[in-house]
Amino acid sequence: NEMRTYTTWLPLFLTIAAGLLYAVLPFKPALVGSSGLAESLLSVVSTLPGFYFAGLAAVATFGSSTMDHEMPEPAPEVVMLVRGQKVSIKLTRRLFLSYLFSYLVILSFGLCFALMAINLLSPSIDVLQGDIGRWTGAEWPWFVVKCAIGFALMFVFASMVVSTLHGVFFLTEKIHQP
Repeated sequence: NEMRTYTTWLPLFLTIAAGLLYAVLPFKPALVGSSGLAESLLSVVSTLPGFYFAGLAAVATFGSSTMDHEMPEPAPEVVMLVRGQKVSIKLTRRLFLSYLFSYLVILSFGLCFALMAINLLSPSIDVLQGDIGRWTGAEWPWFVVKCAIGFALMFVFASMVVSTLHGVFFLTEKIHQP
């Protein structure tokens, strides 16, 4: 389905591209600590949940009846559980935007908490890195841990950016089409 492009494939492409870019940088920026990438991302991402909540509230209470019309074909569908039965429902503009902003609220909160945890645990992360090296006698286990966490965080961030841009496009272009 088309939504998979925005929620999975495009964020995955951006995550891999960012990872490759980071891998080829001759001087890699710090990832954790007071001047690290996690701190910089947190300063941007921490403002977003409020905007997404405001967008959700606006969409939920906006008075236009066109918001409750079914989206043009091919209208996206969701499967809902209604009185114990699975029912396929075509999305209205209001429902689509409600799902979108709810998804963005969850992503932004999750990313904020993860980045705050990384920043708070920064001193422990340095100790843990040394301990893993001593326990295993190798560098690769820490590299795998760092890549897995970095990949997950970058994927969530990329998904949030792509979904936000998709939402902006929808609100400026598609919502006004019959």
